[in-house]
Amino acid sequence: MKFYIAIITIISGALICALLFFHETVDPWWILIIWALSGWVADSYPVEVRKINGNRWMIGLSMTFNLSAAVIFSPISAMFISMVAGLPPLENANAKWYKSIFNVAQISIATFAAAYVYRLFPVNSEIVKIFAILIAIGVYAIINNTFVAGAVSLATKKRFGGILKDVLIDFFGLSIFISLAISYLAIYLYPYVHFYVIFIILGPLLAIRFVINLYRKFLNTKLEAMYALTKALEEKDPYTAGHGERVSLYCEVIAEKIGIYGKRLDDLKIAAQLHDIGKIGVRDIVLNKPARLTDAEYDEIKRHPVDGARIISEIPSLERIVPWVRYHHERWNGTGYPDGKKGKDIPLEARIIGICDVYDALTTKRSYRDEFTHDEAVKMIVSGSGKDFDPELVTALIESKDRFNEIRVAKAPLYMSEK
Repeated sequence: MKFYIAIITIISGALICALLFFHETVDPWWILIIWALSGWVADSYPVEVRKINGNRWMIGLSMTFNLSAAVIFSPISAMFISMVAGLPPLENANAKWYKSIFNVAQISIATFAAAYVYRLFPVNSEIVKIFAILIAIGVYAIINNTFVAGAVSLATKKRFGGILKDVLIDFFGLSIFISLAISYLAIYLYPYVHFYVIFIILGPLLAIRFVINLYRKFLNTKLEAMYALTKALEEKDPYTAGHGERVSLYCEVIAEKIGIYGKRLDDLKIAAQLHDIGKIGVRDIVLNKPARLTDAEYDEIKRHPVDGARIISEIPSLERIVPWVRYHHERWNGTGYPDGKKGKDIPLEARIIGICDVYDALTTKRSYRDEFTHDEAVKMIVSGSGKDFDPELVTALIESKDRFNEIRVAKAPLYMSEK
């Protein structure tokens, strides 16, 4: 990791030395300092898009200052602005020094590249200028996010391609429109109002931050309410306490084994946490019945995937996981419920949740039976390969069975520790 940071730092330093050697024009220092400090202040209030593989992914508002500087000022001046703006905020003053150096170096390289690419275009009309700015933003995004994805990949030992794809989707889905609009506003107004444009663009930036954070809080409140409902449901039965969390962790192991990363993995973990939320509508006397269920009671239980999917569909941002929750009790040979889907007609994520759900159910006690051992549970799942479960997922589970056992022991329900 430190070697990776050293390489990026050397590249940044080499670019600065080269620009100085060729007597690159440096704009007035007082303007650069004001612009850089404004970018630093803006970056102290980033927008959290979401968590990626357990890491908070933030969109820094200084990007608009960096991109507009790449057009308005000389490349070396833009690099200086981006380096100051990339310094950690005061609340993170204790951040590890090499992480701060990495952030400053990679942002300065991305800003230089944007400035260089912009100057390749013959900007003789507003249409060409907008197009050039758009291309410069794309170059900035690709370089910036490639460097960051590389660091995340090295830190988490997870696949680089999946992380990069995920962060680029986030960037081009939101940031590029914000950055293009506000950067163009700054570039257009600068010849008329000079550095006072800073105060003009800070307003829209802070307003955008406020609106996005407000919307995220709204969505998170609904999601947290669902988590609370699921937890309350699990806590009614000491044997199922922590079931959603364990299934989510098992799903993560299998997902990474077969190459699922990024937002798709994050969504899968949410679906696994919430897969049994539909049981909130099942009577306690049925859920905790120690004897065999009647046909009517079993039909009541079988409604929970449909009810769970309906509840989750109330949150628009979770629309993707609705079928994963609905079909997590479908079986490979078509004998599952609620719709009797089979094989690859069942979404892959639903198949993953299904096999992990069964493993956790087997290895925890129920009101009508004792738990099976880890080895017994694995053997039973293997016997269901090609019938109940996707054979490829069974293979992935077998190859990851030691990790499954570690999670089972670490996250065991309270009753097990009392034995």
